Amino acid sequence: MKKLILLLGLMLFTAPVSFGAECEYTCVEPYDMSNKFSSFFSSITGLNFAKTQISESVLKKAILKSVQGDKNLKVDIDSYSAKDLSKGIFKSLSMSGKNINIDGIYLSSVELKSLCDFNYIQYDKKGNLTFKEDFPMSFELEMSADDINNTMKTEKYGKIVNDLNRLSFAGIKVSSTAASIRGNKFYYTINVTIPFVREPKKIEISADLNVKDGKIDFENTRLSSNSFNFDLKKIDFIMNYLNPLDFSINIFDNKNAKIYIKNISIKNNIIVTDGIVVVPKD
Repeated sequence: MKKLILLLGLMLFTAPVSFGAECEYTCVEPYDMSNKFSSFFSSITGLNFAKTQISESVLKKAILKSVQGDKNLKVDIDSYSAKDLSKGIFKSLSMSGKNINIDGIYLSSVELKSLCDFNYIQYDKKGNLTFKEDFPMSFELEMSADDINNTMKTEKYGKIVNDLNRLSFAGIKVSSTAASIRGNKFYYTINVTIPFVREPKKIEISADLNVKDGKIDFENTRLSSNSFNFDLKKIDFIMNYLNPLDFSINIFDNKNAKIYIKNISIKNNIIVTDGIVVVPKD
């Protein structure tokens, strides 16, 4: 079964995802569709609406990881007919919601929209999907500092920290992490323990956010705290390894998905990113 994934990083711990400066896809001409009479009949009898509700439930569970607060996520499907929709053929799909928790990843806002006028995703009663054609979607996600911090409290992010600590930089260990956004600037705080030093040391890093080759990129990374000297090369490695933004956008589930980040910015102290994800056909 193929499910949709949006994974921007953490390549050491997850299945490979295709990133690139361009995310190409092709919309195909409709086929396998019902005749016009069937479409007209279903639209006036209400069958189309009933079938749509069933499909919304199936697609919501299959496309996204486990969603807490499921009612916060709205799904809309524009179908050609009930008969077409029962086969998995539909015109468009959109998902949107605010204050969403997707498998322990917290987001202030999520919006997804299909990009082709003909989409063909076969599904069975168990919710298993088969993508008959490439399935491209645009996405826009918003996250606050609170969203990122709540996500970093999860067991899955804790595993990333533990994996880093096992590499051990001369005995230096990360004890805790925190994020903040101040004046539309991103700050990442790392508390570390150092051998033969009693008190943990705090490293605060500030960085500008940018997109490079379809991926999130930190620019002008610098130390904001002056509590002690620390090798900037080690900071860059730790930052890339623990990157909470990469982790916070891992809300989908398909190892073959092609991802392209178009824009990322901070507006009113909220991180906003958008782009395209394409699930290739089976």
